[in-house]
Amino acid sequence: MSEFDETDFDETDIFDEEESLTPEDIFKMVMINKVRGTSLHVELFDEDGDEVELSEIIEKLLTYIEDKISSDEPNQFVDQIMPLMAQSVISGLGRMLGLDHTAFYLTNETSRIALINMMSIAFLLLKFLQKNKITIRTVEEEISEEEIEELKRKADAGSAATMGAFLGLDPREVLENLVEKGDITQEDLDAILNKDDED
Repeated sequence: MSEFDETDFDETDIFDEEESLTPEDIFKMVMINKVRGTSLHVELFDEDGDEVELSEIIEKLLTYIEDKISSDEPNQFVDQIMPLMAQSVISGLGRMLGLDHTAFYLTNETSRIALINMMSIAFLLLKFLQKNKITIRTVEEEISEEEIEELKRKADAGSAATMGAFLGLDPREVLENLVEKGDITQEDLDAILNKDDED
């Protein structure tokens, strides 16, 4: 039986190599509060005080979603939760970003599906934490201005390389051009390309 009871809602790996970067590693910039100069992250603990890995929960939720979407049987997730999430995305983005920007995100099938699935993940994650009585502990660590700048350079470089790849450019060439322009350092480039692990 699934961990998610169909009547209890009221209560593809991108990085599958062991030593490769995780999504959490790549998007560390998201977890930085530049005003307070701190890095924030959360840790989850079960009723016994044992730590629970968020990444493992997310993987289970993604599997759950895939199973429900591919099922031929009617189910509450497909019939109620996903339509609710889809309408919430449209309603929320339309009011937050305006109709033009919302259309930009939602006319692209990949981003539209990703947004709806992530809304669904957030919904299911809350229910999972409540059902399993998992507590959230926030950890705040001081981070220097230099570390923030380094993470920002890497985040900007990653965005540039990704956009370049979408446009058919070689991501490595994009990054090397950023080094030449002084936007990132050679050390940044080596870290992004995981060169240190290969040496």
